[in-house]
Amino acid sequence: MLNIRIILGALVAASGIGLAATASAETRLLFNCFWPPQHFMCREILGSWKESVEQVTEGRVVIDLPAQSLAPPPEQMNSVRSGIFDGSIQANIFIANEVTGAEVTFVPFASSLNAEVNSIALWRTYQKFFADVGEYEGVHLLGLFSTPGVDLYSLSSEPINSLDAAISRKLWALPGNVADLMKTAGAPVVAGPAVQMTEIIQRGVVDGYVGIGAADSIALNTAPYVSSVTRTERKINAGSFSFFVNERSWNEIPPEDQQAIMSVSGETFARLAGGVWAKYENAAWEKFGGAIEIVDASPAFEAELADIATPFVAAWVQEANARGVDGQAALDFYRHQIETLGGR
Repeated sequence: MLNIRIILGALVAASGIGLAATASAETRLLFNCFWPPQHFMCREILGSWKESVEQVTEGRVVIDLPAQSLAPPPEQMNSVRSGIFDGSIQANIFIANEVTGAEVTFVPFASSLNAEVNSIALWRTYQKFFADVGEYEGVHLLGLFSTPGVDLYSLSSEPINSLDAAISRKLWALPGNVADLMKTAGAPVVAGPAVQMTEIIQRGVVDGYVGIGAADSIALNTAPYVSSVTRTERKINAGSFSFFVNERSWNEIPPEDQQAIMSVSGETFARLAGGVWAKYENAAWEKFGGAIEIVDASPAFEAELADIATPFVAAWVQEANARGVDGQAALDFYRHQIETLGGR
């Protein structure tokens, strides 16, 4: 642990954080960001949260952000539990066997395009139905947030606006519900991590894709190959993330500072993270401009997909029921929140 802390100290120093300036703080917490340092997740979201924590605790709690990630994306929660760093964010797809409540955004045709709306609805649903279930063993949950809902991207001249059109072409799809749903529909699917899809698309292996949004399409350089996007009213899927701190580290913080930290976490953090994601997603749609045809899915096509998705919806409800939660009530509440908050 000594060697790890020496390394972490060097990384923190390299990021421009003055250790001497924070020596008088009662608590210093190291929060990892697994995205590249220039990503808005590290700069705008965690950076803003860090400033808010230090302000509301009057400097008694200081958040350090290392210059680069200290663990690969799937290992964030394990690293926090083992004390390699104090806190982080974990993509819920990697801990799907532990956090049923946070996966409500994965339920097909439940979420909206708006990441801020999804994030607020997710936090409220989790607090109402899952907060007492104890899904986050060894860590204290600081927040949850969602990415924008995803649509169907066509690389060929014709939009994907019917079930026949969807199953007649090979699609790249994000592993999990998205890939499984398209396979069930009858589409040939190539599934894999988003970071690997660019090469697949550039090589012409697939005719379309589903599982990432507009901002990620630009970031991964897949947008230049897209001819059209078919947008459903409710989205095929939306990703979600958990934000947490090591339970031992949290328990060492005085109660008044815990309360102050939670005042800028929870739903406030959901608004922050979701709002930033929404900002970049909206900018990406504007960049698409006239270069990419944007098509609204026909009601018949969306109804067909929703019908195929019925077993996936039922599976989440059943899993929530097994946790001692009324799964259907939780899903209905999430959908109602999406409607109330004006998500499209």
